[in-house]
Amino acid sequence: MVWLLPLICTACADSRRPGQQLQGEGGASAQADGDRDRDRDRDQAGALGNTPGEPGGDVDGDDPDRCEARTTTVEVATQSVDKIDLLFIVDNSGSMREEQESLREQFPRLIAALTSGDREGDGVQDFPPARDLHLGVLSSDMGLVGIDGIEKCHGLGDDGVLLNAPSPEVIGCQPSYPRFLSYLADVNDPGQTAVDFACIAALGTDGCGFEQQLESALKALWPSVDIDPDTGQPRHPNRVLFLGDVNGFGQLGHGDTENAGFLRNDPSVGLSAIAVVVVTDEEDCSSANTSHFTPSYNLDPDDPRATQDLNLRCFFNPENLYPVERYINGLKALRPGNEQLVLFSAIVGVPQDLVEPARYNDVDWQDDAARNAFYDEILNDMRMQQVVEPNQPEHGGNLMPSCNTTRGRAYPPRRIVEVARGFGANGVVQSICQDDFSPAIDAIVERAGRQLGAPCLPRPLARRSDGLTACEVIWELPPVGSASPATPVSCGAPGYDFLDEPSSGGDSSARGGARCAVRQVAVENGEPRPTAGGASGWYYDDFSESVASECQGASKQRVAFTPEAKPPIGVKVLLTCPTEHGELCDG
Repeated sequence: MVWLLPLICTACADSRRPGQQLQGEGGASAQADGDRDRDRDRDQAGALGNTPGEPGGDVDGDDPDRCEARTTTVEVATQSVDKIDLLFIVDNSGSMREEQESLREQFPRLIAALTSGDREGDGVQDFPPARDLHLGVLSSDMGLVGIDGIEKCHGLGDDGVLLNAPSPEVIGCQPSYPRFLSYLADVNDPGQTAVDFACIAALGTDGCGFEQQLESALKALWPSVDIDPDTGQPRHPNRVLFLGDVNGFGQLGHGDTENAGFLRNDPSVGLSAIAVVVVTDEEDCSSANTSHFTPSYNLDPDDPRATQDLNLRCFFNPENLYPVERYINGLKALRPGNEQLVLFSAIVGVPQDLVEPARYNDVDWQDDAARNAFYDEILNDMRMQQVVEPNQPEHGGNLMPSCNTTRGRAYPPRRIVEVARGFGANGVVQSICQDDFSPAIDAIVERAGRQLGAPCLPRPLARRSDGLTACEVIWELPPVGSASPATPVSCGAPGYDFLDEPSSGGDSSARGGARCAVRQVAVENGEPRPTAGGASGWYYDDFSESVASECQGASKQRVAFTPEAKPPIGVKVLLTCPTEHGELCDG
């Protein structure tokens, strides 16, 4: 049996100081010790964007310029992906009744496609099916901390806690549900799972009208104890804090408390893909400072806010909102080293014609230029500009709608679109102004399907005439005293003669364990063959029947391990390639 590992990397669009290693898209760099110390210090200062204007979680210290580094290092996972943790953030303000109904109508289609791998429903499997789903629902209601007197906006609101109350509006609901739903292949029925999901996703329309969709998602998933993946120890302070009350209550996330178990974070049993879906007809108003919501009767008449309609307070006071980078970086940081497993989708108020299927499907989502052109077209469209509507009634002011249907209006969601853009090929934007959400669900399923099954390389590596590549695979072993009995703690451990001292990067990792280079096995005439060092190790597979059948699209290549070289539990695996050869920096 051959053990296969994923590698996710992108063209090296970033630069580093000479000798500094890079982070590829969806992977974490094995930085020099000094860089790790610098980043850790900055992390502890709250670099994921706890206050407006902060960098919003640039924990890897990217310098956007050009590719100058000599090596690119990415972390690779050791198991295929067959799990999805699917989280819907549903706007439950007063204008969302019809849109919630349209969403629920699509749940049978969504669950059936994910669990069968059949995207079109034509009986042909398009991707490996998900065998294990977690399904959760949040509202957009985060209250208005510190503000009194605004109807339906009390305290912390629903506070990013998963909702599970069965709706009386949906037929066939159970009397009660767990905090989140679970689906297991060969155990649960997809049809019943879809019904149950509709039961807990019918949130009604009594939520706060000042939606904080992005903050709700991050608070739901971020842990109250922020574990450093390099050391296994808690970070102090937590990198992401939330707006608390006067007593400080509410500052910590719920990912490991109220919502514990929703995310599968144990690499020994296989990580899950995380799919976050925002459904709303309003712009995000995630606020680090709620003072702009103070009712006019509590303000000095000379205060500029006193003449601002409440509906326009977020528009007039953007300095009080969290930067969108908080959500791009914060959600990706839930999968350190495997950021490609985090997906972000939005069914929002973009004009329908900008995302119609013919136009949407014509975009090469793997191409940065094509993808950015798509987002530029949306954000530059006149209907997506945030302009105060003229001739407003007194105290009823609002923005001009971005789309207007018989079911109601939707408003320009520029912040949410920017977050989707920040997820690259893992971002989806669709229109809530569609009567039928089928195109939106199709796009979400297509993105999720890419992460399922045996992971493959997005770009080929260059194989030399001797059957080897110029890349090196490194095992970072756990420190002595923290490894399982079957896991080595040194490169010379018995039974691991395919491990050697690394050629660069030092002989120990940031977490205190040994670093070992895995011997590469050459490939000749479409088969791995022993080298002078032996027959065990890793090799570059672009020839096997399995890679041809299991890898999607043009990504018909991956890193493979011989059976004896399967990485044990607790081992972090890195792949390092010299960029001057173009193996990883070729885009």
